[in-house]
Amino acid sequence: MVVKPTIWIIDTSILLNVLDVPQFNQDRDNVLGDFRLRIRNEDTFLLPFTSILETGNHIAHINNDGQRLQFATKLKDTVSDSIKGNTPWKPLRFPDTEDLIKWLDDFPHSAQRGVGLGDHVIIKQWEEQCEKFKAYVVKIWSLDKDLRGYECNH
Repeated sequence: MVVKPTIWIIDTSILLNVLDVPQFNQDRDNVLGDFRLRIRNEDTFLLPFTSILETGNHIAHINNDGQRLQFATKLKDTVSDSIKGNTPWKPLRFPDTEDLIKWLDDFPHSAQRGVGLGDHVIIKQWEEQCEKFKAYVVKIWSLDKDLRGYECNH
């Protein structure tokens, strides 16, 4: 049996643990262990714009000014390094107007099921990667129950 390579779309819950953001890092050891294993497996990691934004929002609400600055800088550096190709993940292309219109058209159905806009956009980007990379298994890596279990092309 041939094992297909895996692409992981990184959700906010994973990025928060990797960055070790206080109050959002309770699963850090498990996340880093899984990350090391997946790197050894030569898996690919994609970072959606939504995860960057949501992580920044959580960081902005840290009550300690020093920690807020520390983790905002850490996010800035991490995303900048990602854009430059210096991290194990690559940023997904940022959405354009056409993407937003298409995703917003479907959003009321997701909202009806209790899926927020951020998760909706991640799911839409997962669907795009599934179509684009048929030779890969594409999964969403998340600790949130609403995003777990998304897998295609297996």
